[in-house]
Amino acid sequence: MIKMFDHDFSYYLMKPLHTSSTMNIVLYHGWGSSTSKYLEYASSLTRKGYTVIIPELVYHDTRNPFTNYFNQKNMETYFWKVIFQSIDECHQWVNRSNIIKENTVVAGVSMGGFIASGVYATTDLKGLVSINGSGSFFYSERLFRHASNRDPLTNKEETKLKMYDPMNHVHGDGEILLLHGEQDQIISIKAQEDYYAYLTDKGKKAQLKRYKDVEHEFTTCMQTDVLNWLEVQAAR
Repeated sequence: MIKMFDHDFSYYLMKPLHTSSTMNIVLYHGWGSSTSKYLEYASSLTRKGYTVIIPELVYHDTRNPFTNYFNQKNMETYFWKVIFQSIDECHQWVNRSNIIKENTVVAGVSMGGFIASGVYATTDLKGLVSINGSGSFFYSERLFRHASNRDPLTNKEETKLKMYDPMNHVHGDGEILLLHGEQDQIISIKAQEDYYAYLTDKGKKAQLKRYKDVEHEFTTCMQTDVLNWLEVQAAR
């Protein structure tokens, strides 16, 4: 594992000992989590022959982290800022690097699923994996605000959100895997279902896997399903 720096974009790079695949996986973690929490899963991916990139997110790890991520004010102020900046940083990094887009899958858990969806919607990559995330930004924010009894979006906020919302962008022709716990009370499956309906209406190659009695967690079953899906993609 090597920590890499490219302008403001820092990330951990993990390469397989014996390369059996040319596929890259860019893996994003969730709000208040850390790159370190996904190193074990990343290792399972490298054992399959994949190269894994785990970006450090702004306000996380070494990039001005908070002391309390789940303070309501912090979440309301910075959640979307982290998502938008992470999408922008990934675009800039992809354009600067020599990474092969058609061999790259972007994946994410929770907030990382939002980021991955935003990156994929505007970059011609091999595929997308979103675990307990959402590619329906505007609808997700409406659900968040309803749950916390907050005021509706202002016109300015709505305009900014829709700029990044995957539902307002043309997607590539890669494969898309959406996984979500049906009992998730943090990120409602309704938003993921809304995104899936959009994708299928546009004729995109997407599948949504629902997990009964699963809350906001990346279960062993989900991890296995992702690995199996990646194996199919690598063979194509």
